[in-house]
Amino acid sequence: MKRPLPRLPAPIEKSLLSLCLLLPALAVGILCCILLSLLCGAQPFDVVVTIWNGAWGSKASAATSLAKVTPLLLTGLAVALAYQGNLLNIGCEGQLTLGALSAASFAVMAAPLPWPVLMPLTLLIGALIGGLWALPPVLLRQRGGVHEVISTLLLNYLAIYLAEYLVLGPLGDGTAMGRTPQIPPGAALAPLLHFGVQGITAAPFVALFFCLSAQIWVSKTVWGYEVMATGSNIIAARSAGIGVERWQRRIFVLSGALAGLAGALEVVAVHHRFYRAFSPGYGFDGITAAFLVNGTPGWLWLSSLLLASLRAADKWLQLMIGISPNAILLIQAILLLCVACQWRLPARWRKGVSS
Repeated sequence: MKRPLPRLPAPIEKSLLSLCLLLPALAVGILCCILLSLLCGAQPFDVVVTIWNGAWGSKASAATSLAKVTPLLLTGLAVALAYQGNLLNIGCEGQLTLGALSAASFAVMAAPLPWPVLMPLTLLIGALIGGLWALPPVLLRQRGGVHEVISTLLLNYLAIYLAEYLVLGPLGDGTAMGRTPQIPPGAALAPLLHFGVQGITAAPFVALFFCLSAQIWVSKTVWGYEVMATGSNIIAARSAGIGVERWQRRIFVLSGALAGLAGALEVVAVHHRFYRAFSPGYGFDGITAAFLVNGTPGWLWLSSLLLASLRAADKWLQLMIGISPNAILLIQAILLLCVACQWRLPARWRKGVSS
């Protein structure tokens, strides 16, 4: 008689299953990307090698890629946590922008504070502003029936234009550059390792810590269970006595706070100031990062590394093999569409993977 194979712990098995269910969709997406590279006149292997060399081929490239991982991890976590509560946060771009502006402005105004006080307060201010900016959409959803996708999308533009007005006016450095003054050294995050120009700070490790903590919180705590129950079946959760509306407000504000923290970490770890067009789209890339791993916080490091590699290597595609950097955005869009359409794939594919 055969002995049954040992099973993994339930939370690990569940997270692995959620990732494995994406494999057919990702396979279709990769096939589409291969066809895209052939249509552009490049060999797929050359594209992969160029992306690898551009993202990880040198110490300086690796430092740049890791710097891009931080906002992707936190905005991806923001989207994933909101999704656990049956909400969709499309407003991470605006929350990140205002979080970064408020963090930079606070650090400049509070420069006399010692660094053990100034650094945490700078990050806290960024998270606080991001959380407050996420509060109106969830209140509009609960009290007015306005879908949060619409309200958060519109608030993105309001946040970006508001930040542009403030950085060109009262919060700017007095020049026409559209930027704040540089933050004091006590608010800047010093590199742990000096690679290239930037070096590697503690920021990506802080973001990874938040993702792993969120995975434990969701899968191991009563509060995490209540949030997941709210996202799975609101009617059943409400019948079980769970405060659905209260948890949705909390989780959405927390989602905005994480996006604001992403902006604050970008200020203290990378740019050391806020400027116009601060984010290249990290808030929207967070949506891709979250859905590439089915909203599982513990696997966000994988999708964030992928997207950071693509972002870091976009110019290399043009220099080495003559493909437009915009092809990276197209690759991201193809992967996201295939993952979003995973339940349209034949059921026998999904059943075979899950078994």
